Amino acid sequence: MNTRQLGFGALAGLAAAMGLGRFVYTPILPLMQEQTGISPGSTAIVATFNYLGYFLGALALAIWPRLARSTSLLRASLLALVASEVAMVLAVNVPLWSGVRLIAGLASAVVFVYCAGAVAGTAAAGVAFCGVGVGIAASGLLVVGLGEVVGWRALWWVAALATAAFGACAWRLPPGAAATVARPDGAAPPRPGVAGWALGISYFLEGLGYIVLGTFLVAAVAVGGRPWEGPAAWVIVGLAAAVSPLIWARLRRYRSAETLLVIALLLQVISAVLPALVRGPAAAAVSAVLFGGTFIGAVMLSMEAGARIGIPRSAAVLTAGYGIGQIVGPLVVAPMLGDGYDAAFLTAGGVLVAAAVLAAVARWASPRVPS
Repeated sequence: MNTRQLGFGALAGLAAAMGLGRFVYTPILPLMQEQTGISPGSTAIVATFNYLGYFLGALALAIWPRLARSTSLLRASLLALVASEVAMVLAVNVPLWSGVRLIAGLASAVVFVYCAGAVAGTAAAGVAFCGVGVGIAASGLLVVGLGEVVGWRALWWVAALATAAFGACAWRLPPGAAATVARPDGAAPPRPGVAGWALGISYFLEGLGYIVLGTFLVAAVAVGGRPWEGPAAWVIVGLAAAVSPLIWARLRRYRSAETLLVIALLLQVISAVLPALVRGPAAAAVSAVLFGGTFIGAVMLSMEAGARIGIPRSAAVLTAGYGIGQIVGPLVVAPMLGDGYDAAFLTAGGVLVAAAVLAAVARWASPRVPS
């Protein structure tokens, strides 16, 4: 498989796993609330089970890394993603939905890690990570185009078909090489110290703060607006996310990962608080651009910084902390959702400020980090 085929195969897998399998719930959520009467608190619980599934999947792959290179497990997970979307239409039942989204979270973690490993260290990586944004944009376009003419169940069926199409393109994606770390003979691994702890806690807080936007941005924009405004904002998130890996990679030539991480988190603070402070489609669009343009960048930059600082098994440790943050986030803001989303978004903004401060501490405590 050549570089182009590898990149687009991984792009399709990431679009299926993240943009659709994991995040399609976000643009469909307002219609589900309107047509089923499900409360915002219940939707937060369903979302939490999805994030729990993702965390458990990532944790299992960290414990048994060989599973992350299993083609059979990749294909089973792609099928599970499609099946989980079909299962959402079976009943209006929060426990059922929670279990289904738990399975979707597990499957999306497997596909994400497999696809990321397939392109790790290759020229295809930049193209591949655009897949998250492509899938998000596709999920938003689905609701923009059909949300006013079909019900929420039909949208889940169409999402399943789109996920199957992306999954088919990733079906033959080969696994990546087993990871190895080369060190000079006798060289001791770096000690993470203050920088490692600061980065780890920052990444946990980033997971907690960003997921509030990732879950409720569309629903918040839809409140008091036209029906298409919420899904349209999600399309903008996806388009920004699709190009953001290339932009952050270019900026990385001029600044350290730690410096860029602080900038990304501060921009994400603006994206969180703007919908709570300013109404209207223009503010929603700016928030969507900033959110889509930073959340993948924050992941890329944190992973690079963690490896350089010397956090042991940095990818697994950081992913676990990030996953816990995503589980906690919806639960923290669920009691605030009865009167709208402003308090939840302002809380997320405060959490992201703390994440940015700790990222700055990590940068300051890291030896020999250029500006």
